Amino acid sequence: MLLGGCSPARTQGASASWAKAYPTLQELTQDADAILVGMVEKSTPASAVDGIPFTDATVAVNIWLKGKESASAITVKQTGGAVPGASVSVVDPLMQPGESSMLFLHKNDDGTYTALSGPTGRLLVSGTAVTKMPDTSLAEAIPETLPALIAEIKLLL
Repeated sequence: MLLGGCSPARTQGASASWAKAYPTLQELTQDADAILVGMVEKSTPASAVDGIPFTDATVAVNIWLKGKESASAITVKQTGGAVPGASVSVVDPLMQPGESSMLFLHKNDDGTYTALSGPTGRLLVSGTAVTKMPDTSLAEAIPETLPALIAEIKLLL
C-alpha cells in the first residue's frame, strides 16, 4: 500500500524587495494608480510565474479615493502562496478574507492591481483605527484613524 501526502508540511521562507521605497504618505499617494478602502472577500491561488507562487485577493471596494474606477470589487495580486509540498511565506503576509485595508495600488496590464512596495501600500483598518504593516518603508507617522487618514490623502491628491 502506498500512502501519498503523509509527509509533514514544510514552510519555505522567501524574501522580497521592492524597486521603490515610499518613506512618505505623499510619495505613496502620488505614485498610486488607485487608492481605496476595502475588505477582502476571498483569497485564491493564482498561476505561478517562473516557479514563484502568487495569490489573488478579491477586494470589495467601500471607498474610492483615487482612480477613475467604479468597480465594486477588484483583484489584488500578491507574491506568495501554496506550492506543491510546502507553503511559502514572505514579508508581506497574504491578505485574508474579512481583512479591511486602505490600499495604495499599481494597476497591472491585465486589470489586476498590486500594492505599492508590498506591505507599504497596505494599511490595516480595524473599526476606525489604522495601522501600518510590519516591514513597511513608510517611515513617517500616519493619522491613526480612518477619517483623519482619508482627509489627509484628499489634501495630497
